[in-house]
Amino acid sequence: MKIHILTLFPESFESYFKSSIIKIAIDKGLFKPLFYNICDFSVKNTRRVDSRPYWWWAWTLISIEPLYKAISHIENMYWKLKKIYLTPGGKILNQAKLEKFAKSEKDIILICGHYEWIDERIKEIFEIEEISIWKYVLTSWELASMVFIDWIIRLLPWVINDKSLAEESYSPSLKGKKEYPQYTRPEEFMWHKVPRQLLSWDPKLIQKWKEKFYN
Repeated sequence: MKIHILTLFPESFESYFKSSIIKIAIDKGLFKPLFYNICDFSVKNTRRVDSRPYWWWAWTLISIEPLYKAISHIENMYWKLKKIYLTPGGKILNQAKLEKFAKSEKDIILICGHYEWIDERIKEIFEIEEISIWKYVLTSWELASMVFIDWIIRLLPWVINDKSLAEESYSPSLKGKKEYPQYTRPEEFMWHKVPRQLLSWDPKLIQKWKEKFYN
């Protein structure tokens, strides 16, 4: 999977992409992040990409011209592109939606907003899906993008062992329900004990115990 990341701060992704599951996916060739600094598409090479909105001067927006140039640049080089803009006002993302993204053959263009959103007209020119990781506002939507990328990449085939994904919270095998608690050895620690059902090794008893946590 290729994800084309439009951002003002590509360096903010560096440390995260060099560790854990994301690094494994990159090293295996299962995920390729492609970064585009929006400033590189500024008008007249000024590297200024924000402007004040009409009728309000308390903040700035990312202007339409650099975004249009950046998206058009990617479209001229790649086919089958899904364009996504992360915003608190978008549709709340869930596990079922993420699994569709992970199975899709389309690359993703991910627009990282900054300042106070983006010029609304860019959504009219391109077919852009607005997605929210939840109902709150961040200063930098690079953070939201990392969350979004992490969600998708871990669902790609061969990134994580299938058995590890089989009973995750909100997975199909749990019918979209929350996962049950987990315990390690020793059996007792500071008078807190592992549930007796897990110590029984009785599959039916253990399954019944698991199901009481599904909600």
